[in-house]
Order: sequence, then structure tokens, then C-alpha cells
Amino acid sequence: MTTFLDLPVDVILLIFAHLDARSFLRLTSTCQALHAQDYVHDAAFWLRLVRRDFRMPNQPVVQHDGRRWHKLYKRMLTQSRIFTWGNNDGGCLGRTRNQSTSPASHNRWSSWPREIEYCTDELRVISDLQCGGWSTTLLTANGTLYTAGIIDASQGWGRINNGTEVAFSRLRFPRSGSDQRDRHEPRTAVKQFSAGRTHVLALSDSGRIWSWYSVDVPATRVMFVHHETHEYSKEGAQGCVKKVVAGWSKSAALIRGSGIVVWDVIDHNDNGDSDIDTTLVLESAVVPNTSFDSSQSRSMKDTTGLGLAQEQVGEVLNFIVLESTVIFNTSSGNAFAAQMEWSSTSPPVIRDPVQLPLSGVAESDDLTVTDVQGSHVSFAVFTSNGLVLTSKENLVQRFIQGEIDSGSLFTQIPALQKGNVISLAFGDHHFHALHSQGYITSYGVESNSCGSLGLGGDGTPEARLRGLRTEGHSRNCELVEHAYEEGRRVWFEEAKRKWIKYLTSGGSDPSEAATRVRLSLGFPDRVAQGEVSEWIEQEGRDWLEKYGLSDQDDDGLGAYFAMNVAAAGWHSAALVLVNDELVDKLNAACQLPDRMPLRDVEGAPSAARPPKPAIESDANNSTPATSSAAPSTLFGRAVDAGRQFLGLPGQDFNAAPPLHPFGRGHMPRVIPIRGRRPVAPLPQNYGASPGEGLIYAWAGDHFPRLELSDGRLMQGIVQVDRWRYGRPEWFSKFTR
Repeated sequence: MTTFLDLPVDVILLIFAHLDARSFLRLTSTCQALHAQDYVHDAAFWLRLVRRDFRMPNQPVVQHDGRRWHKLYKRMLTQSRIFTWGNNDGGCLGRTRNQSTSPASHNRWSSWPREIEYCTDELRVISDLQCGGWSTTLLTANGTLYTAGIIDASQGWGRINNGTEVAFSRLRFPRSGSDQRDRHEPRTAVKQFSAGRTHVLALSDSGRIWSWYSVDVPATRVMFVHHETHEYSKEGAQGCVKKVVAGWSKSAALIRGSGIVVWDVIDHNDNGDSDIDTTLVLESAVVPNTSFDSSQSRSMKDTTGLGLAQEQVGEVLNFIVLESTVIFNTSSGNAFAAQMEWSSTSPPVIRDPVQLPLSGVAESDDLTVTDVQGSHVSFAVFTSNGLVLTSKENLVQRFIQGEIDSGSLFTQIPALQKGNVISLAFGDHHFHALHSQGYITSYGVESNSCGSLGLGGDGTPEARLRGLRTEGHSRNCELVEHAYEEGRRVWFEEAKRKWIKYLTSGGSDPSEAATRVRLSLGFPDRVAQGEVSEWIEQEGRDWLEKYGLSDQDDDGLGAYFAMNVAAAGWHSAALVLVNDELVDKLNAACQLPDRMPLRDVEGAPSAARPPKPAIESDANNSTPATSSAAPSTLFGRAVDAGRQFLGLPGQDFNAAPPLHPFGRGHMPRVIPIRGRRPVAPLPQNYGASPGEGLIYAWAGDHFPRLELSDGRLMQGIVQVDRWRYGRPEWFSKFTR
């Protein structure tokens, strides 16, 4: 008698493909043999389910990680959130004014990632997001697109409301498109989309191509005179549209049988009430040798030789459209670049693709290209052994013209090499890397200190301690060289921002740390700034372990797990899974009760203040005297005890305050109020306390003191700090 387990493994896996999540988990729990990890975490099953139910974009780097997709499927139902940061021109961050980080900035930018709180309830599960030049667009699990900001800035800024709120607007379809939100409509349910600088392209479940240039104008369907596309066709059928890409100033689609087809951005300039629902593209161009289909052998036998050339190039797996270049990778394991020549006086032309060699790359033996990603003028090539090679469009053009060799074509940033990078998102001058462990790192230049790197920009001391510098008369911020060795992670935890704010105030003893703080802010050299910023980076990495909550992380995804990252222009966005229960536990672990929750503020009852004994110095005792104005809180007394242990006098709250290490006058240690007794500022104002009666766990920590790699020991009398994960070998493989 044949049982289910007697079936071949391949047959069992084929049966899995017909099950939903509930049925699959019930089946695999029926016996120990089926509950094996190879079955329970079958990558093909969970990847298919995530892409079907949540419309997640393909991620080639991690498509075989079944355990990861299983965990993500469980959490995406309830925990997907959107965070945005950077320049908010046109309302592209989707913020309300009360979410502004700086009233003086009129909500123009945000230096830290902040959640878009009011949109997730309506949109529910978010599947994908991308940034345009002045917009951010989201795709929901039911196939609907929502956009914040202005898709095409040339259409004017009139739609941005003057007052209080900028919301995400649903992108509409023409009446003939049968736009339905309450039921599945294959013609308008979006399965894949792309946001360009001034337009958005989408591919529907049925295979239609839609294009938007304005949030206020319905989409137009795209059809071609010279290329045939078919709706409701099988994936491998001729005329099937596999992918659409919205580039800097061009649109493109990969069409089975035609190849990569490129055309101009569609702008029919209607007023929103027109019945125009379809645009017929008269002029388009095809990237040569991109129509090869490995499943159809007849193209190999083409006696004209064209089939042979296509076979050598291979079948296109992925492609991107830069300002004037199309870059793609194929089944041959190579990457190619084809230059576009577009003129208003002559038909568009795309030159024959040129292979981008990896011969100038370290470990280049037997390298195969697995993916290409990029936008505007920047791109990256991913290889089979985990290398991520970045480059610029102008370098590709110079290589094609013979001005540079292959050794000058790519850059290997150490933090990206074999670092489990899933994707890169490029803005005008900054870019982010998404790592499979669920965190995001930042690189490049922050234009006008707008916060696009998400590291606390706008020239703040906090940004300096993350490794950002503003050079010359420009307000552009760039990362120190040290940041490219290990990367600088984007922090979503509010507590980490309080912690670094506390450090910028000088820690437990600003006077003792003043010299180190100045040095760490980059005055006069960059060495201390780079190394202190790396020390802070390491300390801020694994807070669950740091605060004893590792055993509370049931699925290993942490409190914040980034699923996707996007960037364009001067802003960025991320799709993040937020475990609210774990976030609350982490926040609670960072807070400790202050045993003496007294407020040194005007009007506090004097009876609540204990007497302040004056400890006179004894001639026969080497213990220094403390100030007659000893601090009354546990935090203050702990600081004094530490100073006495080190042989220092206690803090005198009646003495003149020390100079602020950031050049902004005096430290806010003592605040006189109209001749009354001096009062200390509230600790929550400088990251030492979340509120009355509480202190943070780091209150009392000193500003870091390190032995620098050039042999210098930073000044101070506190102990030298150790590296949590070891000091990196600076500039071992890369110099900017």
C-alpha cells in the first residue's frame, strides 16, 4: 500500500504549491517526517505565497531563504509600517505638519526616519514602495497604488494643501479601466510598478501597462504600434510583459519576443476630465539582442546570425534605465550596457550593448552577475559570491569610448562586500543598502543637510557623532571615510536618538569630556570623528542583547525589520516590520526609576528637597570636599560618587557653567531664574531622562574615550573604552 510519504520529494513539493498557508502548516504538522525543516521552510512555497498574497517584489539574493520568507509572511499581516526621511519638498514624505521635527523648517525635511502614522490603517498591508523625484509611491497587498507629493514637478505645486496635512492619494484609472477597490479587477490590480523621476509605470495582473504623470489625472494605458502585447497570456507566451521600469526621462518594458522596449514619458496634458484612456506609442526603440528566450530553441538556429548574437548575450533577467543608458544582466551571468540616443529631430536609436567586464575586480575569477540595480546616474552590479560593485553612468560611457579600462569601472565599498546586501536604493547623491538581516546602511552625500541619509543631519552634533561632516561654504554633508568600512545604520529606535543626544551633551561630566567631544566632532581632524562614530555605531547595533531581551525575540527578526528601502532626489523611505510588543519591552528596559524624583524647578515644594550637607575637607583626609550645593537626584549623586572615586571634587551647581563643547555658549548646567536659586535643567532635555521619576539606563555613562589607531590616547581621566566588536582595520580595501 502506497502512503503519502512514499511519493518522491519532487512530487510532494508540487503538491505543496497548491496549498494555502493554513493547509500547508496543518499538513506538515501531521507527522515528524513532514515537519522536517526542509519541508516546513520550503523556500519555493513561502516565496510564492508571499509574492501572491502580499505582491512582494522579487529579491534574487534571498529567494532561496525559506526560513526568512516564512517569518516574514507571519509578520506582514499586521506589522508593515512606512518610514520616510529627507527633504519634504512637495510633501513627498507624506507627513502632517505636527510630525515636523523643526517648526522653523516648516516641515521641509526630517533628519531621522519617522513613521507615517495615519496612512497604514487605511492602506493595511504595504507590499512595496518607491521614491520619485518629488514623490513616494506605495503598493498595497490588494494591488492599489498610493502617492504622496508631486509626481511631475513641472505640473505645478498647486495640489499641496496649505495647511496642516499632506496625505497619500490613490492613483486613479480611467472610467473604462473598471477601477474597483472592493473586488479584484485584473486590468487595474497592480502586480509590479516603478517610480521614475517624473512618472509612475505599473503592470497589472492582466498584463496591461499603465502610466501616470500626475496624482490628479487618471492613468493612461500604454500600447505600441510596432510591438504586440497580450493580456491574460501565460508568462512565457509571446507578447507577455514581464516588467516595466520608469527611468529618469524614459519608460521601458521587457516584452517577451521583442526585448527591452524604450519610449518617451507619456504626458497627454488633460485636465483630469478627459475620456482619453489609451496612448498609442508611435516612436520606440528596442535594445538590440535582448529578445532571446532560452525556452525556445528556434532562435538559436537563426541562419542570419542574429539568433547567435542573442544567445551569446543571453536571456534578460533584470534591467534598469539610467539617464541615457540601459543596463541589464542576463542568463549568461554577464552585465551589459546600451547607450540611448534620443533626439527630437531624428528617430531614437539604442546602440548595441557592450559587456561590462569584471576583470578589474578583486576575486573576479569565475564571477557571475546575478542582478543589476540603480537609477538616475548610479547603479550597482551584484555577483554570485556576494560582491556588490557600484559605478556611475559617466564611467560606463567613458569605458565604452575607450577612455578608461575595466579596472576603473567599479568601486568596491567594504561595508557592502559579502554583507548580505539585498538591494541598493539611489538618490541624486546618496544611497542606501538593505541587508538581509533587516537593517539599512547609508552612503554618499546629504544635499543641503536635508537628512536624506537618515543619520540625524542638518549639521547637528548628533550627525557629527554618526560620521557626517559639512565642508566649506556648502551645506552638503558627507560621510567620513571610516563609515565605508562597516557602514552607518539607519536607526528607527527613538531611544537610540535620546542616547546619542545624551552623548553630545558630554555624558555624565561635560567638563571632563569637553576636549574629547570637540575632537570627536571633527575639530581639527577627521580621525577621532571617524573612529568615535564607529564606536557609537557598534554600541548601537544590537540593543536587544545589550538590554537582555534576546530571548524575547521569538522569530529572530527583532523589533524593527526593514523589508524594503527606496530613495530618489533628496529623500528616502523604508518598509519596516515593527514588533510593537518588543518595542515596548525595549523602551521599558532602557528606563530605570529615579529613587529621588525631585524637580529642581521653580515652584517645586521645598519640603520635598532633602537637606544638602556640606562636607568639609579634613586636613588629615585626602578626600576632596563636595560642593555645598550637592545634587539631589540619584543621577546627580551617582555622578558625584564617581568623581570622588576618581579623586575629583564634586560638581558645584552654583559655580559658573563650563563652556559648551559645540561652540554654543555655556552648557545648560545651571539656569538662574530672576535672581532666585539656580536650577538644573530637566534631564529629559539632554537625553538623560524620559520624564519625572525616571532616568535612562545610560544616565551616568561618560563620553567615550578611545585609543586611536594613530597611537593617540584621547584626553581624560575616565577609563579607556573597549570596542564591542573590535576596532576595524581602517581603509584595508577602499579609499574614497
